[in-house]
Amino acid sequence: MKNKLVAGALALSLFATPIVAVQAASTSDTSEALAECLYKHATASDKQVLVQWAYVTLSKTSAAKQIQTIPSAKVKNIESSAQKALTNLVVGRCSSPAVKVLMKNPKNGLQETMTLLAGKLVNAEIERRASPILSLTMTDLMGLRK
Repeated sequence: MKNKLVAGALALSLFATPIVAVQAASTSDTSEALAECLYKHATASDKQVLVQWAYVTLSKTSAAKQIQTIPSAKVKNIESSAQKALTNLVVGRCSSPAVKVLMKNPKNGLQETMTLLAGKLVNAEIERRASPILSLTMTDLMGLRK
């Protein structure tokens, strides 16, 4: 019960932490384990809402705002849905790695975990969608093909 309470608190605080670039060498094993657990146990619906969360998080940057502005009501709705999905995962199947993150790295563990999870989700989406349309090779990009 105590693990579930701690894991629930961890899940609720995850969305107060923005995605920030974290170098792979500086991430902790516990954050990597939690991100892997979250990714592994997320349903297709969970992954969809977490990709949307990553998208709206990035939409807050000035570079993204030059392309598209997402209404704050939509952002709040997506953040709420993502928080629910994450809470279910952390309290359910990933409570043990969540507690380890909280104990080992309470200051940066959440940020690291969400950055790693967002990276996994985005990479999977890009791999699935980009490979059929990108027929360019490195020689094409470098202008070496004649």
